[in-house]
Amino acid sequence: MKTLRKFLSALFAVLVFCLGVFGCGRDKTSDGDTNGEQTDPAADLLTDKVINKAMFKDPDLRFRPMVMVHGITQNAVNDAYARGYGGIVTNVAWNNNYLNDVRAFNTLAMCIEQLSELGMYAWLYDEYGYPSGTAYGQTLKDNPEYEALGLVPQYKTVAVGTTQSIDLLHGHTAIISAYTYDGTDRNDIDLFTGEDVTYAVNADKTRVTFTNRTATSKVLVAYMRKPWYENTHSMENWYAQQRYINMLEKEPTQKFIRRTHEQYYDYLGEHFGNTVKAFFTDEPALQGSYFTITDRPRQVLHQPDPDVPIVECLNYSDTLFEVFKEKYGYDLKPYLGYLYNADGGKLAKQVRMDFYALTGDLFGQNYLGQIEEWCRTKNVKSSGHLLLEETLYQNPWFAGNMIQLLGTMGIPGTDLLYSKATTAMTASCIVSKMASSAADFQNKTETFAEISGAFDGTAGKSVYDKLNAVGVQVCMGINNFASYYFQGSEIAFEDDKIFSAAIGRMKYMVDESKHRANVAVYYPYEGVSAETLPSLHMYQPTQKAKDISDAFTEMCRAMTERQVDYDLIDWQNLSACSVQNGALVTPSGERFTAIVLPHTTALRSETVEKLLLAQQGGVKVVLQGIDDVVCERGKNDVAAQFADVKKNAASVATGIAAAKYVIENGHANITIEGNAAKLYCSKRVNKNYTLITAVNAYESDKSFTFRTKASGKSVKYYDTVTGDITEASATFADGVCTFTHTLPANQTGFFVID
Repeated sequence: MKTLRKFLSALFAVLVFCLGVFGCGRDKTSDGDTNGEQTDPAADLLTDKVINKAMFKDPDLRFRPMVMVHGITQNAVNDAYARGYGGIVTNVAWNNNYLNDVRAFNTLAMCIEQLSELGMYAWLYDEYGYPSGTAYGQTLKDNPEYEALGLVPQYKTVAVGTTQSIDLLHGHTAIISAYTYDGTDRNDIDLFTGEDVTYAVNADKTRVTFTNRTATSKVLVAYMRKPWYENTHSMENWYAQQRYINMLEKEPTQKFIRRTHEQYYDYLGEHFGNTVKAFFTDEPALQGSYFTITDRPRQVLHQPDPDVPIVECLNYSDTLFEVFKEKYGYDLKPYLGYLYNADGGKLAKQVRMDFYALTGDLFGQNYLGQIEEWCRTKNVKSSGHLLLEETLYQNPWFAGNMIQLLGTMGIPGTDLLYSKATTAMTASCIVSKMASSAADFQNKTETFAEISGAFDGTAGKSVYDKLNAVGVQVCMGINNFASYYFQGSEIAFEDDKIFSAAIGRMKYMVDESKHRANVAVYYPYEGVSAETLPSLHMYQPTQKAKDISDAFTEMCRAMTERQVDYDLIDWQNLSACSVQNGALVTPSGERFTAIVLPHTTALRSETVEKLLLAQQGGVKVVLQGIDDVVCERGKNDVAAQFADVKKNAASVATGIAAAKYVIENGHANITIEGNAAKLYCSKRVNKNYTLITAVNAYESDKSFTFRTKASGKSVKYYDTVTGDITEASATFADGVCTFTHTLPANQTGFFVID
């Protein structure tokens, strides 16, 4: 009987709570704002949420941000709770007995139980420092074959009638393949003339010797394997110099999961799916390219060898050639020269497109995919962020197609390490949009960002500066945050409470609503990969790769500074869109009436074909400086059809011109009178209201007049810092809402069109 009374009491409490928060049906309550007419074309995908003013004022812990606490204690939990945070990202203690200390796991279990009792939540950080994947050296322990590998070329001219040899470089392990090409040196080489001379490699694979018996000077190239460690991110990160795992193979990640995730489940499994919500993986990556090595203090697990030569290098595994042939139907080895040497021909671009598509896919499948599958079976989400998302030309080296990779996560995530709204915008309009666009397309409701002031500092910046930097990310579609801002004693207790409550209000407002943009900006991964060559430094791409990368960055910033809301779309997601009534329609219901393509030199054939269909269906295509394109092997006929796309497209020279075009031709879903370069906006909807996120990055109060398509009766402004709600001056005519309001300086707020 006691159990029954408890059950009935709990049920009654839940019913009362639901009535108070969400109202009853669609009726208007004293605490809620409801909307009348529903105009969204994908209404079946929307929710019936009604905004509860009391919940906005004092958001539940589930809406509030997390703090990053790597040395969790009961005092740390109590402190985070007192400061108004909703959760903690944490892990077992970082020490020399990492993952092997029963007491550390028991301490963590006790703290997770404490979080549960307080109504807080936890994410589990999966590494000692970063990058994730090493388990603090334990993934490679007893399995050196799991280490990341690189493939480097060495060149030697072989004159007619002479014999030359190439020896294995110091620190390298084997000559894998050897070819000769017509030419006089590396800068004068005909890559189309390659002949396989791997037979000339000696038995222990340390030397290749070739005698030129032809009538033409030859260049001998030895392709050799090395453990790829020296001068990489694994050596230069802020935590520890240690060798890294090979993301192109599945076995290293399987062992990493056994050492980390499965141990956490053994100790905390009863909390998975309730208190424990997700795993945070931090900056996993392909080795990609070389870093400048600084003298910053850090641990050294594996002493680097200063005598290993730094040579341009590709990500490699011993199964790569086999997997490549299986996927693309041709042998990569005869075409290796195109991956290392400048060649403007179609074939070279096509081979590079294939190579960088494959390495990215393998990273996604072997690392992110295996972690997500494990998490899914344990009723938690995978999340975290990748390395160097914000610079397009670095994506092929270190990861792959970012939109697809982030979409692999249960909660697509990123990091944004700024403390001012204006500096945050320069990265958020790319990295946050990558994560949120991946989530939007798959109808995932959660996104994530790690936040701190690592890039622009926190000194001299107020809590309001940091809040507005977060607000920019909310505007770009991020709704979960883990904060490094407020560690140590520099932040006042009351500032922490302001910070946690304001972010909680932001998440509460965007919760249960769907992003709705009219414009898609194309993510030209295949274009930049077609122009990518290995480099001796991560900031030294080819000029063409840099041009494509710069155009993409400028396009995103130009749109954001002109209040053009957009989603990023890659070739795979574009291919899955249907064309309906003048719009590209995603599976989640977004309708793009215009698609903008920044400068590129290559496109997938599926993109060209979809653009043609879109134009026939009334979608406007805007091209920035694209004359013709290369498509993948066997698709030259489709590439030729790009001329028809161009003929019917609007051509512009810059991102600014593209933004102006979509505004002037009615494709922007929000318009502002006058110049407002430091005002950032986005639009969301549900069945009961339209929601406009507005970030005022100006240092003074600013009055703006907004216009957007929406039906309703009134517009209210929700102040995320104070929790106050005020009326905006609004008119409704012909399905368009026009409203004017003065936005507080350096602050993020929301307009609700009721």
